[in-house]
Amino acid sequence: MGTSAPRSPVVLRPRALGALAVTLSLARCAGGSGNDVVGPSRDVVQAGPATRTTDGYEYVAKRPLAVVALAEARGIPLDVARVAVDQIADALDVCTTEQGSGGTVPRGAARVIAQVDQSGSVEATSVRVDPGAGVSAAALLCLVAPLRRLGFPAADAGARGLAIEALWGHAP
Repeated sequence: MGTSAPRSPVVLRPRALGALAVTLSLARCAGGSGNDVVGPSRDVVQAGPATRTTDGYEYVAKRPLAVVALAEARGIPLDVARVAVDQIADALDVCTTEQGSGGTVPRGAARVIAQVDQSGSVEATSVRVDPGAGVSAAALLCLVAPLRRLGFPAADAGARGLAIEALWGHAP
């Protein structure tokens, strides 16, 4: 029995590693009875902060009997405007529910533009109401009154205000 010479270590060069990887990859893909399965993907891509919903509003608050959408917030931070819209939607939903406790739930729609003064109080409102029996009264009681009670941060920022659109008595 003879002694064998010691083997020299195998050294793979970068090209050899690349060729080996390609060969192994092709060997896995060739033939076989296995199925290729790709799991579900959840890629989310956002180029920047979303400022509007898909329906063109900056924010929409939906309640069981009321929907209030923020069309524009001028001179008021969006997070403050969203809180205000949520409070208006809550008040409109409760008021509509109370109005409808006698039988028929009142249905209506309105657009309100509210000017906010330097102290943060709502100083003036412009209201456009859809026609219908009791719609104007419901808009004033359930939409404009809660809006007029809101307080915003005081600021010397010039013209400030909100434009909202509301729909009530309909299932959103």
